[in-house]
Amino acid sequence: MRYTDEFQANAAPLPPDGAPQAHVAQTSNSSGGATDWFLDSGATHHVTSDINNLSSFESYEGTDQLHIGDGKGLLITHVGSAIVYLGTKSIVLSNVLLVPGFTKNLISLSTILSDNQLTIAFHSCFCIIKDSLTSKILLQTRACNGLYLMTTTAHGLPQAFLGEKVAADLWHSRLGHPSFTVTRKIIVDNNLPCNKSEFHMCTACNLAKSHKLPFTCSNTVSYAPLELIHADVWGPAPVVTTNGFRYYLVFVDDFTKFVWIFFLHSKDEVLQVFTTFKLQVENLLSSSIKILCTDGGTEFKPIAKRFPQLVHQVTCPYTPEQNGVAERKHRHIVELSLAAISHASLPLRLWDEVFSSTVYLINRLPPANFSTLSPFELLFNRPPDYLSLRVLGSQCFPYTRPYNQHKLQPRSLVCVFIGYAMSHKGYMCLHIPSGRIFVSRHVIFNEQVFPFHSESISTPSAASTECHTTLWAPMLNFRCSGPPDSSAASRPSSGPIDLSAQSNSCVDRPFSSSAAQPPQRYPDSNSAARESDQALASTAPSTSVPPPTPIHSTSVPPTSSTAPLAITSSHSMVTRSKDNTRRSKKFSDFVAYVATTPADSDPFTFAQASKVPHWQEAMKKEFQALLDNNTWILVPPPANQNVVGCKWIFKTKRHADGTVERYKARLVAKGFTQEEGVDYFDTFSPVVRPTTIRIVLSIAVSNHWVIRQLDVNNAFLHGELHETVYMHQPPGFVSNSSPSHVCLLKKALYGLKQSPRAWFHTLSAVLLELGFHGSKFDPSLFIAHQNSQTTIVLVYVDDIIITGSSSSRVTALIATLQQRFALKDLGDLHFFLGIAVHYTKAGVLLSQKQYILDLLCRTHMANAQPMSTPMAVNSSISKFDGEPFHDPKLYRAVVGALQYITITRPDITFPVNKCSQFMHSPTTVHWSSVKRILRYLKGSADHGLLLKPSASPLLHAYTDSDWAGCPDDRRSTSAFCIYLGYNLISWSSKKQPTVSKSSTEAEYRSLALAGAELIWVQYILQELLVKMPQPPVLWCDNIGATYLASNPMFHARTKHVEIDFHFIRERVVNKELVVKFISSKDQIADGLTKGLTVNRFLDIRAKLMVYCEPSA
Repeated sequence: MRYTDEFQANAAPLPPDGAPQAHVAQTSNSSGGATDWFLDSGATHHVTSDINNLSSFESYEGTDQLHIGDGKGLLITHVGSAIVYLGTKSIVLSNVLLVPGFTKNLISLSTILSDNQLTIAFHSCFCIIKDSLTSKILLQTRACNGLYLMTTTAHGLPQAFLGEKVAADLWHSRLGHPSFTVTRKIIVDNNLPCNKSEFHMCTACNLAKSHKLPFTCSNTVSYAPLELIHADVWGPAPVVTTNGFRYYLVFVDDFTKFVWIFFLHSKDEVLQVFTTFKLQVENLLSSSIKILCTDGGTEFKPIAKRFPQLVHQVTCPYTPEQNGVAERKHRHIVELSLAAISHASLPLRLWDEVFSSTVYLINRLPPANFSTLSPFELLFNRPPDYLSLRVLGSQCFPYTRPYNQHKLQPRSLVCVFIGYAMSHKGYMCLHIPSGRIFVSRHVIFNEQVFPFHSESISTPSAASTECHTTLWAPMLNFRCSGPPDSSAASRPSSGPIDLSAQSNSCVDRPFSSSAAQPPQRYPDSNSAARESDQALASTAPSTSVPPPTPIHSTSVPPTSSTAPLAITSSHSMVTRSKDNTRRSKKFSDFVAYVATTPADSDPFTFAQASKVPHWQEAMKKEFQALLDNNTWILVPPPANQNVVGCKWIFKTKRHADGTVERYKARLVAKGFTQEEGVDYFDTFSPVVRPTTIRIVLSIAVSNHWVIRQLDVNNAFLHGELHETVYMHQPPGFVSNSSPSHVCLLKKALYGLKQSPRAWFHTLSAVLLELGFHGSKFDPSLFIAHQNSQTTIVLVYVDDIIITGSSSSRVTALIATLQQRFALKDLGDLHFFLGIAVHYTKAGVLLSQKQYILDLLCRTHMANAQPMSTPMAVNSSISKFDGEPFHDPKLYRAVVGALQYITITRPDITFPVNKCSQFMHSPTTVHWSSVKRILRYLKGSADHGLLLKPSASPLLHAYTDSDWAGCPDDRRSTSAFCIYLGYNLISWSSKKQPTVSKSSTEAEYRSLALAGAELIWVQYILQELLVKMPQPPVLWCDNIGATYLASNPMFHARTKHVEIDFHFIRERVVNKELVVKFISSKDQIADGLTKGLTVNRFLDIRAKLMVYCEPSA
């Protein structure tokens, strides 16, 4: 060891009139043994002359000397450590200098005090040494000739006794890697041989003992709202809410601590929620979010890509403490919410409503230390109103007279207050028996009674609080606003505006539960308030039934409450239009299942069906048909071969009037287990187009042809398989002699991916043998022309329509097909693909009445008030309108069913097309539009498409467009309707792919779309040998478009229009089409581009050949 400073035993010589004590110590004749130590305030280091006093030492390599009081310099030979005992406490003296020429052992007061946390009190005859931490007296020394002598109870032992001295690191390893403090204490307390007391970094300890470092208080400071937003996702909750939520996303403003909460079905909705939140809160506060702090969850990663201008701070992995603001807010929200749930005994399935109300209250509560104002006041610079608050879960009586069916009904119902309305200025009141939620400002509260406490109300069972994740589709539930200030009712409209009273912005409750929504204002919204939003998720449609299956549900509401009434006071609130009073979704537990009628349901499994006699008989019949058809042979299970499974599907077949025709059991293969390239290759199989069906029926009606219908039994079983496919034996019909064998399929079976294609090829081959040829423009149309007689066959999988100019040929064809296939002759066409065919004096009416009634029943709209039109006048629906709908799957299922209804109902084509544009992210406004269509169908369910005889097969069309009608992207809507004689055979309402610069351009694109369809219809008619008396006429109400279709005089204005749209001009030049002008009031296609008034709509509907079916 080497020192660069010179050492002193005492200070430099003092003035002559006072001799230093160290000098006295050095020259004094006072007695002192080798183990006695003197306390010296003038010494810079501990000094000893006896090497035995050192427990560890090493040679001193420097040339420095120890200077004593008389000015002499003494040689330093070693430096080391010594141990002295103060009572029961051992003290380690570090850097002790061994000076053989020194006569005393000195302890440097400054060094021992700083190294060991000791306190020394000097007296005239003694001094006391204490522990600075405990104030415990360790040793009391005596004064000897003016010096304070400290006699220790132990000394440094001889080196021979200590054995070989080792480094402290080795003792650390020997002792099993304790902490360095413990290791040092053991070395000192037990006087272990150690020649180096320093410890070095231990890699093994770092690997084994790594832990989180302590967190200091955050020094992040924000100076304005939205500078820093903390975000985090909570969940999944153990209970799925009635709206299907399992998570919530919370945003906390760092400056005001204002909280926004959004409920989620799944974490992948975070980006969509944040996008909406950012747009709305930045618009509300006229500022922008600068920094977003989140954890490293994958749900937040798309935000950085979507908003590169945003500083995205991400916490270290598994370090939630770095986002402590959001994490602590979770605890705050959950604790207050659980307290509210416990206080009112609310069912757990309502936790989203409770959490929403809790956030509303948190934003109005000052911090616990009252250091600042409430978040609400900090954000909006005005105090919150507490007079509008009511106890959550308490009994309430909303004003319900508008919903009454007659004047003798009660004007209120016993309800439960479940929260503050987010898009209305009112309270949310749950009617337990019906599950309806009334949003009203006219509410009387009884805050002493809690209906869910009442024994008369059945408490939710365990099953009612389970997580039925399969019943819910992921989406958001944006909520906003809340009850108003108590003085808001008397506030003049010209004064300061409380934006929370507006449904398209928020100040009183900005995003406290979710984002804001524009008001839903429709001419019929008061009637819409009487509708129920409850409906269920749809099941997948059966592969054997072309139309999508409507939705069915059951719900078991709890019994009614009989809690006593204790009236407090009716709270005065800001009046909102009664049009915005709405009936909300039911809060019952839902069970979705496949069904064909509201009353009856088909079994799901073989176990269910095997208990019902008529399903047993249906399965036996199906199994016998499979055996008779030689569908498979039983073989031992092959090695290393894919074996597909199978299952039974049950379907109740019904007549057009809904009565049961038969019970159908079908064995289907689990084709999803097939492997492409192994047991299947090509799968495509065509079906006839609806337009083709209408063309053929129009021709048949005009010529008074017979129209027959066939149903092929087990059609797919007639298809020949060219691939090797193995299948397990059917459930319930396993061979007793070969139970372990599998079925080697010889024929196509329902469910196999190639089955439709195999059946179509088989049927096509038979028809070709019989002299038919397939249409070039619709492969499912087969035509035969023999001896000036025409026979037509339309094929939709296993449903076949046959018509022709000769009834005898039609009968003969049916007889021939019966010899080749097992089929049923259903006689004249009456019910085809869910479409009823009614023969009237005026012609043939195609109706989907039963399908519509089933849909209304399954969506709980059967008792809705009918509407005169399917869409409000000049309604402009944006994708940003309203709150995200709670069940997008339900929305898609209902719109898909409505799409199928448009096959016979052109009058709803445009509204359905409009609603179809929001399938990816429907909102409550879009759902209201869907419900309006359903209400219109409620009043016109018995209407259908009329096909009547036409003397001349004149082909003409009407085309129109709604220029820049979409408020989101300003694209136009193209529409056309094509007539064959009097009969409407084709129509369309479709959004244009690009933006049109003018109404002329938009109309021109519509002309091109209609022209393409007209050309295709002409080709079909040519194959059917229908002669056209003159070229088809296209009627357009835009004079510029008619000129543009005839010549290129406006080239400078239309050079940007795609070339393919100009084909219409070529057709006009070749006189294949004629474009003519028609006034807007006579434009029939006008009803396919916009919402119309009642009178105008009814006029257009009649021209679209939509009429009421005749009464029985």
